[in-house]
Amino acid sequence: MTEKEVLKLFYAVKAAYPMVYQKFGEQETKGYIDAWCMVFADTPAEQAFNGLKTYLATDTKGFPPSPGQIKDCIYRMTPDAIPNEMSAWSLVVKAVRNSNYNSVGEFDKLPQIVRRVVRDPARLREWANMDAETFQTVEQSNFMRCYRAEVENERVVNRIPQDLRPQLEHIPDIDLMIEDKQDHGKGETPDAEIENMINFLRGDNT
Repeated sequence: MTEKEVLKLFYAVKAAYPMVYQKFGEQETKGYIDAWCMVFADTPAEQAFNGLKTYLATDTKGFPPSPGQIKDCIYRMTPDAIPNEMSAWSLVVKAVRNSNYNSVGEFDKLPQIVRRVVRDPARLREWANMDAETFQTVEQSNFMRCYRAEVENERVVNRIPQDLRPQLEHIPDIDLMIEDKQDHGKGETPDAEIENMINFLRGDNT
């Protein structure tokens, strides 16, 4: 999203929860926009607005969304390419059947997330020579437990913007100052207010 698109997202949230933002001044808005620009840096605007629509349509508590809540709505609307537990295990079972002679080739065919849980081709070969009952009970249970943890980790990582990941350790503390004055741009149209805020963020006070 561009800075202007994030600002439009902010004003949409502000319109839906006016009481929360009624005392927001320029400094508060700048901190808000800076943070949201980092979070949504690699998110298409259409996805972000659809995520906000989903949040607004399902909100029953009356609180504005955090960036992570909108990201979660986006994620829930996106078809999940990660195999579920049973599908992942079925892929492993299929790979094991031919791993006495071709464990490396079978390992390479597995999705990356499944390979991370299996760890290496030698494990496929070990399972191929294991008692069938132990493999289908103990090893299946262990695999699924590890796979659930790996899937959750994958989903968390997928929600973090690519551009934000190297910056996570360098985010400065932001001291938000509450100003005792009217909201910026009161009485102006939303587009005019957005343009004024962009100028403010760029340091153009002319």
